Amino acid sequence: MALIKQGRWVTGLGQGVSSALELRTESLVGFYTPGALDAAQLKLQASHDGQDFVDVSDNGNTITIAVGADRYVTLDAAKFLGAAYIRVVHLDAGGIPINEVAERVLRPVFRTFE
Repeated sequence: MALIKQGRWVTGLGQGVSSALELRTESLVGFYTPGALDAAQLKLQASHDGQDFVDVSDNGNTITIAVGADRYVTLDAAKFLGAAYIRVVHLDAGGIPINEVAERVLRPVFRTFE
């Protein structure tokens, strides 16, 4: 039976990188953005150990996603298979890392197959 679960990526006040989530047996399929968000884009990063992160890329291109406040963003779960942890980096419209002016909580959505 398939189950839908939600998690939390928290980016603290004055920070530009979120907390990391361990995927385990879950597939990342999307995320909800909060009502306020300074970032215009998010870059996804993966890790095998929760400490050392690298950019997620597809065909040699780093995956960045245009975002706005109060949205649900869909993701291709196949691009994250094999990643043990995922986090996001906040970027401006030009792709430059920025810090949020307040704590931001994004809600990733997972689909679990049991």
